[in-house]
Amino acid sequence: MKKNNYYSHITKYNLTRMNNYMKIILLLALPAIFSIHSYGGNGPVDPAGKGSGILGFGFGPGIQFYGSSGFGPAFLVHYDHSIWQAGPGTISLGGQIGTSFFRENYSYKENRYKHSWTNMGFIFRAAYHYGWKVRGLDTYAGFGAGTVFSMYNDGGYDDGKKRTHAGFLPTGFFGGSYFFNNRIGLNAEMGYNFSFISIGLNFRLTK
Repeated sequence: MKKNNYYSHITKYNLTRMNNYMKIILLLALPAIFSIHSYGGNGPVDPAGKGSGILGFGFGPGIQFYGSSGFGPAFLVHYDHSIWQAGPGTISLGGQIGTSFFRENYSYKENRYKHSWTNMGFIFRAAYHYGWKVRGLDTYAGFGAGTVFSMYNDGGYDDGKKRTHAGFLPTGFFGGSYFFNNRIGLNAEMGYNFSFISIGLNFRLTK
């Protein structure tokens, strides 16, 4: 009974943290949403056309690797360069670097629960882009593969164990960007990489 109560408290604690993180993400996204409303219609017709390079920064709830538990933030950086024209859209090649952090430090009666994970990795990815002839819009979907490293540190629950694990990371994703002007846009992406969903900013570096 005590063990069940303990894990019940941990679950409630994780849900509270998740709710707080989602509120923070929403508040940080609001300025970008208002920017779209203010500057909409000024972006290029084909943001990811052949020869375009897009650098993006995003964040969201992290995916759990190698036994990670709880809820932690993920930060992502990606670069996609459109190389080939394919029908009405383009095919890009690029890469992504991501990291996420998970930490638990919780006490319940005589039990102490404390551990942390740091996940870091990189992937190579390819995507198909299509703008639907809408000024400033880029939608895309793709896949990739890479490596993820998970560093585990248990400071009080399991005699201070530390370990590092490396694994293969296949990815699949789809997303969209809306550019306020010729250089800067808001991006949202869903899939399986370092976060199931992320939001952020994209910057066009070429063309």
